[in-house]
Amino acid sequence: MKKKLLMGIGISFVLLAIFLFHGRDIQNTEKIIYYLKDLDSYSCNVNIQIENEKQQINYGGRQYYDSRYGERFELGKDRVIVYRGNKIFVKNSDNSGKYSMEKNFNSLFKFCFIEEYISLLYTNEKIDNSFKKVNNEQYQVVHLDIPGNNKNISKAELYVNLKHNTPTYLKIFDSTGRKKVDVEYSDFKANVELSENIFDIN
Repeated sequence: MKKKLLMGIGISFVLLAIFLFHGRDIQNTEKIIYYLKDLDSYSCNVNIQIENEKQQINYGGRQYYDSRYGERFELGKDRVIVYRGNKIFVKNSDNSGKYSMEKNFNSLFKFCFIEEYISLLYTNEKIDNSFKKVNNEQYQVVHLDIPGNNKNISKAELYVNLKHNTPTYLKIFDSTGRKKVDVEYSDFKANVELSENIFDIN
């Protein structure tokens, strides 16, 4: 009788622990998704590593996003790229000046903006989440499908730090599941007041 009672208590404890842990995951998942959807603007430093069969290419710079004005990427000291309306504006520091192109031009740098994945949170029918520990920090990983016919840019994983609620890593994969792009964000500032002038190229 005592064995059955102890066994019953043990099973109840295990079921309660599973329920509480599962509930915590659901709560954290929803919290991060709502947080990302509430981002109207941000600025951050960004480091990008692009991998192909022959080499690895590294870029560094700073990103700015404002839902009213668009996106700006300062690519080192050599180039500024602004995505605004239906156009992409590019300005080089050398003598090649500035130029523009249609926004549907397949720009890899565009896919390195956090805002791209915030938009996908509204359009993806199914959003998968997981949790992962990186460098002793706990992250919620948001798994998203990237629409379009580009086989090199098919899926993405956005890592959001659970302690600080900050997007920290982005990994982009091709259609075979091979990682093509690694992005790291730092000095992330959420919902900052940005001047419209930042999104003009003079």
